[in-house]
Amino acid sequence: MNTPKTRAEARATETPNRWIPSPSARLWLFRCIAAAGPIVTFYGLATAEEVALWLGLGATILGTPAASLAAANVPR
Repeated sequence: MNTPKTRAEARATETPNRWIPSPSARLWLFRCIAAAGPIVTFYGLATAEEVALWLGLGATILGTPAASLAAANVPR
């Protein structure tokens, strides 16, 4: 693993999400949520519109740390 050379590179390698710190874990979690959508719809537990809303919420929750990290590293 390479060590960051500057403070900006060090901040870019950190993630501000305390509950799911690993980007690969967030990706895995979002894939599981997306895969569960058709199953939930098939068994009649939710409609397709409800699943789309939940997927949007999941994307917002899992994507917020990435957006805040990007915003923190914008050159001033």
